[in-house]
Amino acid sequence: MTDQENSAEDAPVFDPAKLQEVNVSKDYPMEPEEFEKLFNHNCYCDMAHVNKNGFPIVTPMFYVIVDGVLHMSSIQKHRHKVHHLEDDSRISVSIHNDGSELKHQKAILVIGHAEVSYDDDLARKVHWAIIDKYWREVVDEEVRQQAFAAVHTDLRAIIKVNPTKIISWDFGKMVQAHTPGVWFGDAYDMVKDL
Repeated sequence: MTDQENSAEDAPVFDPAKLQEVNVSKDYPMEPEEFEKLFNHNCYCDMAHVNKNGFPIVTPMFYVIVDGVLHMSSIQKHRHKVHHLEDDSRISVSIHNDGSELKHQKAILVIGHAEVSYDDDLARKVHWAIIDKYWREVVDEEVRQQAFAAVHTDLRAIIKVNPTKIISWDFGKMVQAHTPGVWFGDAYDMVKDL
């Protein structure tokens, strides 16, 4: 097989009729092992909630999975999201990789209700998980304790997401160009030499 034949075989298929009729939640879900990797280990997360005036607000967040459940942490006094979620618990969270190529893009949408918690034991567990996930380079125990003290304050609240629906999609499957993998760092590779 020539290189030209091989590349034609791997080329995405852009079918306008199929693309406009696609059902995201059913037609191209992620593979289970890719879902687990993205859900448990990804760092990109956008949370949506409704503010007191009824507007949707989307915020990038740190998130961790604790006991199989998605948790986030926020400051309750100086951030409105905690109070908004206490008034209206509806929440959605988008977890997505940074795939810069269509065939690498994968995402998970969690729709449900937020449970705001001030429980210290849960907060400690979530905050240590955030430090372990987002500050992996901090290995000195004294610095880790300083990081924990900065994150684990009396003004923090934990946001637990109780899902009512979870869907995922693999954009590569949408154009018949599925490539196994989750592709962390794909977008960085595209711009690293700029």
